[in-house]
Amino acid sequence: MRITRTARGEAASFRGISARFLALCALTVAVCACSTHLHVDSAFPRPLVANLPINVGVYYDESLRQYTFEKEADANSQTWNIEIGPAHVQLFDQLFQPIFENLIHIDSLRSASAARPVSVVIKPSIDKYTLHTPGDTATKFYAVEIRYTLAFYSASGDFIKHWSYSGQGRSRSELFSADESVQKATVAAMRDAAAWLVIELTKHPGFHTRLQAQQSDNANDPEDHDS
Repeated sequence: MRITRTARGEAASFRGISARFLALCALTVAVCACSTHLHVDSAFPRPLVANLPINVGVYYDESLRQYTFEKEADANSQTWNIEIGPAHVQLFDQLFQPIFENLIHIDSLRSASAARPVSVVIKPSIDKYTLHTPGDTATKFYAVEIRYTLAFYSASGDFIKHWSYSGQGRSRSELFSADESVQKATVAAMRDAAAWLVIELTKHPGFHTRLQAQQSDNANDPEDHDS
């Protein structure tokens, strides 16, 4: 049977489409294989401190609760999706509860009056999460830096002052898988920042008195700190 030119052309076209389809499938599999979703979770030690005789409200907004770092794949690294919001809520609770006599969770920063049973409201936030992979730095480490702001408000929600600080952590790439290394580096950065914060909250005599007084002049003189 003689195959016509049209039939041969259709067969070649089909083979071309099939090859492109298989290549697309292979690319999809490769992309999926190089994408990591990481939910950071760890137990954090409670600080052993004498608590300050002050009632404190803590406000966790949605940007903190749901904070997720996303990085697209490039020549040096795979795609990353790192969820760190819930772990930070856990971390701040475990820090603040031993430090202050009473810790009260509040669902709104602003209040119509100062009648809330707290002397000050604390609002922690994550300003920036930075991930450096071995491919980025040509080293054997995954390195993480997290920058924070801790803002203090009056019971009614008027701004008093803020602190800016950061934590760093890293993990050796040859000892763990990529996701384990990033998990460990992230937790190390969180603990590094937490250690600084505990010291700052407890080392100054009369610090809680200044907060109770809600010194309005600090609103125009914010204090920045880097760990």
